[in-house]
Amino acid sequence: PVIEAITRRFDTAVSVDTSKSEVAAAAMDSGAEIINDISGLVFDPSIARIAAETGAGLVLMHLRGTFETMHSQKPVADILGEVSRGFRSSLKVATDAGVSADKIALDIGIGFSKTFEQNLELLAKLDKLSQEFSSFPLLAGTSRKSFIGKILDETSAERRLTGSLTSAALAVWNGARIVRVHDVEETVEAIRVVDAVKAKL
Repeated sequence: PVIEAITRRFDTAVSVDTSKSEVAAAAMDSGAEIINDISGLVFDPSIARIAAETGAGLVLMHLRGTFETMHSQKPVADILGEVSRGFRSSLKVATDAGVSADKIALDIGIGFSKTFEQNLELLAKLDKLSQEFSSFPLLAGTSRKSFIGKILDETSAERRLTGSLTSAALAVWNGARIVRVHDVEETVEAIRVVDAVKAKL
């Protein structure tokens, strides 16, 4: 009912976060247009079929482990290689199910099954993943995340605006084409500055 009400009132795409195919199907039937799967089709590969059948946009996030164990995974030595392998595996499941490549975005999964240092490394070297997966828009969701709180020594998520804006700007500078944020207006202004500077490269 919420999705139906939103799509009736607003002319904007609705994205549903789910790793369950039955939820994805119900959301698409209710008017949603994007499925955001934090498991990258690992938990429930049938989501790919739902996306293919409905023509939905599909966001595939990198994640290690299960929903219960993702935050207790032992760190891998090569996080860029790990994310790359995860993306390739998710993309194969999606395309084998018939999802069009132009419907897919890839989320690097900041804060999910990654250490503090690995989150920083992913942002610092995002350009390498951007080049490797140039056919797909990369998404970075850093807004108010705990790694920002650790850098700033700020326990309150609501007080991480400056760090969130900085991380979003860095992500876009290094190739992200989508950012997931809480503070939309402020982030738009920050990215406009990034775009203006990048245009002069």
